[in-house]
Amino acid sequence: MNVEDYMERAPTFAVYDGFCKTKSVMDQHSRILVSVSGGSDSDDMVDVVEHLKPGSGCEVDYVWFNTGIEMDATKAHIRYLKGRYGIEIHEESGKKKVAAAVRSVGYPFYSKQFSEYIERLQKHNFKWEDKPFDVLYAEYPQCKAALRWWCNNWKAEPHRPLQTEIASAAYLKEFMVRNPPTFSISKKCCDLAKKSAGDLARKKYAAGIQFIGVRKAEGGARSTNYKSCMSDGRHGLQHFPLFWWKSEDKALFEKCYGICHSEAYTLYGCRRTGCAGCPFAGRFEDELLMLNQFEPKLGNAVSHIFEPSYEYTRAYREFKMEVTRLGCC
Repeated sequence: MNVEDYMERAPTFAVYDGFCKTKSVMDQHSRILVSVSGGSDSDDMVDVVEHLKPGSGCEVDYVWFNTGIEMDATKAHIRYLKGRYGIEIHEESGKKKVAAAVRSVGYPFYSKQFSEYIERLQKHNFKWEDKPFDVLYAEYPQCKAALRWWCNNWKAEPHRPLQTEIASAAYLKEFMVRNPPTFSISKKCCDLAKKSAGDLARKKYAAGIQFIGVRKAEGGARSTNYKSCMSDGRHGLQHFPLFWWKSEDKALFEKCYGICHSEAYTLYGCRRTGCAGCPFAGRFEDELLMLNQFEPKLGNAVSHIFEPSYEYTRAYREFKMEVTRLGCC
């Protein structure tokens, strides 16, 4: 199918507009790095790139980042994509795989934002006390932002999002006062295993721009970090071919162009792919059940890798349920 025919079949204006923007970007660059995750948005992006890339004068490098805890279903799907489109998808890794990363920098807990603040406090040997901000700030003058999170002190700045205060997680502060973490907490395993892989790949392939399958409608930190389908920040120039597609645009595109997704979606019932069993995913218990059913070796592996975080999260959830039941803390 030639480019014109492919674009004319676009089932919605948002899809067609995405095609036009992406084609324009591809026409302006001689080398493009495309991040392939094996997820559903990534599948759509690969199809778009392969059908819109110029016949000559533009080299596309596809990369898949292996964090060390990827599902076999994802690996099989990467092989499927290679065969369907006749492309090479290079496997790359970050500075450390997840298992080594959590041992060296700390374990993810609750969310990236929370883990970052907890890590800052741990580095200053914080005693997890429920004292006023001014009192704690005098004792820990190098931890202002983290203490503002701990003391719910951002209320003076109404533009700040709620997640910058610990109160956004019901009874978490009360739980931590009674049960201080005995293991290191950090969001940096993601930096070492995934973000650094992107940095290394951008340097290795020397591409002028990177394509990533981000949609604004999917929500989450990734989508809210960007305001449009183009970004030129510390990670260099990036383009998001599906950025303005809503769920209905995506569904119609996939039906129109015959997109097939990984068994992680079609058989396992996953809502996301990526680092298996990540504690940042609020539904990690469901994900563990899924892994134990379909990929028990990986399920056992992540249960061991993330054990401290899982156990702490479970204890917090039990505490919250008990406090809610009793109506007091």
